[in-house]
Amino acid sequence: MADRLPRVLQVLPALKSGGVEKATLDWAQILCQKAPTFVASAGGDLVKPLEVFGATHLLLPLDKKSPWSLWANAKAICQIIKDHNIQLVHARSRMPAWSALWAARRMKVPFITTYHGVYNSHNRLKRFYNSVMARGDQVIAISDYVAQHIQREHGDLNPKVVVIPEGIDTDLFDPATISPDYVEKLKQKWEVLANKFLILLPGRLTRWKGQEVLIKALKQITDLPVHVVFLGSDQGRQDYRNLLHQQTQGLPVTFIQECQDMPTAYAAADLVLSCSIEPEAFGRVTAEALSMARPYIGTNLGATPELCMDDQTGFLVPAGDAGALAHAIRRQFSLPIDQKTQMSLVARQHIIDHFSLEQMTAKTLKAYGNWVT
Repeated sequence: MADRLPRVLQVLPALKSGGVEKATLDWAQILCQKAPTFVASAGGDLVKPLEVFGATHLLLPLDKKSPWSLWANAKAICQIIKDHNIQLVHARSRMPAWSALWAARRMKVPFITTYHGVYNSHNRLKRFYNSVMARGDQVIAISDYVAQHIQREHGDLNPKVVVIPEGIDTDLFDPATISPDYVEKLKQKWEVLANKFLILLPGRLTRWKGQEVLIKALKQITDLPVHVVFLGSDQGRQDYRNLLHQQTQGLPVTFIQECQDMPTAYAAADLVLSCSIEPEAFGRVTAEALSMARPYIGTNLGATPELCMDDQTGFLVPAGDAGALAHAIRRQFSLPIDQKTQMSLVARQHIIDHFSLEQMTAKTLKAYGNWVT
């Protein structure tokens, strides 16, 4: 199977920024090295890099949620399967997954899903809607935490679940490849003084990412020479951004909307945080930061403990506990250099061993091989 890859069609709502989109892009790049590969979506900024890799993008309104759109998209996917000799359909999001499921069943090709998130289900109708992601011939869970959620929510479907964590490019996120000059230039651009410790909190500006928890913790460590960077877009949440600006008045905080060079951003950080107050289904920031061998603190929720081994590769604190976060920050900055170095080495190796693109590739191809001969 490693020598002959199937002709795969991935489907998702759109190719904009986000973890699902990044995973789709990474996987398309791997697949198209040995076989034609296809992605159907409503388009977005990531179409261009996808096509640079050599994958084919097929424009469909898969972001639409009306019953008519579901049916029309199913018919269009049937035609794509026929025209491009698709051998396997891989769905990554609920709404397009329904269209893809109907098309795959009609065209008699394997249907695989990746369960990327922990979807809320407040009633039977919502649980049924979510259940499409558990109806694949193979269901890929991106963490043990997600696999447990699938069994709790959809165990009656007897889903064929395999845990395949999202892969991190550990060659890209490698501290040995980062130029110190680039690090200094980035710090200057962000106006971080040389005598300050840079604390980096990557992630879009939304309440569940925990920016307010860090602000409260920051007020408890005013004696430490730190500078905090909130790195992420508000994605239209202007009211929340304004609130954060108000709460950080007089504090050493900078807001940066985006950074095209995340490896250098991590390398510039003296400490990387993940302050999420709701569970992360995987936690790409955590994996990338630890791959970069950076000091790290995260919340003890969701899949984060799978990525960060508490007291071995970083520290975990209770979600929403600003006092515990402040204490952990103090602890990180007080560690002896040899202990920091050892933790960083163990952290990077843990990511290489369990969360690399190579690991993801081998496991996903094995899952494909169960259904494509």
